[in-house]
Amino acid sequence: MSEPGDPGRRVVFTNPQVNLYARDIEASIRFYRDVLGLTETFRIPKEGVPDHVELRLGAFQLGLAAFDALDRHHGIRTGRGPPRGEIALFTDDVDGAFGWSTSQGAPPLTPPHDFGGYVHNAIVADPDGNPVVFTARLPVRAIADAAHRPSFKNHLFNIYASDIEKSLRFYRDLLASKETFRTPKQGAPDHVEMELGPLNLAVSTLEALKRDHGLSGGGGPPRGELVLWVEDADTALSWFNARGAVTLSPAHTFAGILRGAWVADPDGNPVQLVARLTHR
Repeated sequence: MSEPGDPGRRVVFTNPQVNLYARDIEASIRFYRDVLGLTETFRIPKEGVPDHVELRLGAFQLGLAAFDALDRHHGIRTGRGPPRGEIALFTDDVDGAFGWSTSQGAPPLTPPHDFGGYVHNAIVADPDGNPVVFTARLPVRAIADAAHRPSFKNHLFNIYASDIEKSLRFYRDLLASKETFRTPKQGAPDHVEMELGPLNLAVSTLEALKRDHGLSGGGGPPRGELVLWVEDADTALSWFNARGAVTLSPAHTFAGILRGAWVADPDGNPVQLVARLTHR
């Protein structure tokens, strides 16, 4: 039987979550909870300004973590720079969602538009400048009601990649995600979508981001991370290291009940591996 820290044992990932780093976590909570309507499910500490808050949209779990807490607890420093990814929220009323969120103070990044022959999109910024995309598959019957908070029915966490094939080997092959969509279908893709449990995960090229939406990303400090729950964080870290992933933060205990470690994806984005201590 494999021992903890054994790099040969295949790692099983569960309950994937997306964390965004926030400079003003209260402002981020107001945006994602109060403006967009996600439901708060957890915060720590429970009193005062939190270090970490979790919210849900259906099966999608979003975490908001304070910049300074990330450095204080885990020795990972990040900050402002071009965003590395985005959260896409599917809705029947892209135009209305854009109008609603901008009327509530969200800066507009890209007005509603069609692209690629299959998607209708609009993009706003969260309080830290991260893109939040409202999206619908074409054809769209736009309601364009900006007076009411939109209803979101699905999600996509999209990571911008400088080399999409390397990112696919990491997120699809290493994590055993199931590829569900790519465009174009022939040749090198601009965008590939995958399923990892309840998480809809995608990688897109920086070139396509600029060409299709007029946005620039990448090159600055990371703004967020993918969180993967594992049976044993030490084993998971060894498994990733044996396959070429660089350690950002070695395995350590935090919050009294968790043990975690961080590795980097091919673009340097953090990926958190975390386990409850009772599972070791």
